[in-house]
Amino acid sequence: MTSVLSSLSHGGSKLPWVSLALAAASLLLFAIFGGKSGAFIYDRELIENGEFWRLATGHFVHLDHQHLLMNVGALIALGFLYETSPHGGARRLVLGCFVLSGSLISFALFLGDPKTQFYCGLSAILNTLFVVTMIAMWRETRSQIWLVGLGLLFAKTGYETLFGSVFSNNLEWPPHIGAHLTGILSGTLLSSSDYMKRRYLKLRRSYVSASGPN
Repeated sequence: MTSVLSSLSHGGSKLPWVSLALAAASLLLFAIFGGKSGAFIYDRELIENGEFWRLATGHFVHLDHQHLLMNVGALIALGFLYETSPHGGARRLVLGCFVLSGSLISFALFLGDPKTQFYCGLSAILNTLFVVTMIAMWRETRSQIWLVGLGLLFAKTGYETLFGSVFSNNLEWPPHIGAHLTGILSGTLLSSSDYMKRRYLKLRRSYVSASGPN
């Protein structure tokens, strides 16, 4: 059993416990409160009246079973790859994708789009997670398939910007393109900053090694 778990680790956590916990949180909210949960959804008017927690909890609320299962399924699949990768991990998943990117998405909605009254779902954060996962897996394997996946995300988002949703036509509220674009931008910035940090540390180690003891 230990060898099986080790083979799944890719150098990171043996299993994506954080991703599973975050998925479970969305499932639990839906099971208890149903779709469009009034206590947690992003509601601009209520946020302006002081219910600031909605900026965070709105990401975990979903409209219906279709919306929920699409997002939770994507979270588990991408979370497994990223959380167990040596170029990802649980800490980067939580702090980068959910805390930093989730905050940027919420504030982009609140400050940049006053016309949006309601919003919910993980899809914008999942765009961040998709970007960092594709880049992490490319760095780990150097397989071009991950870059193709990244290109498909860009193509899908561009199409939806011009013509509307590809997968979510039946939802009561259409996907918010601005939130999705913010998620993609956040993922790009996270991957770029991580690369620069690793590059700096590598160059620093090389310099120290070349300098030798004084």
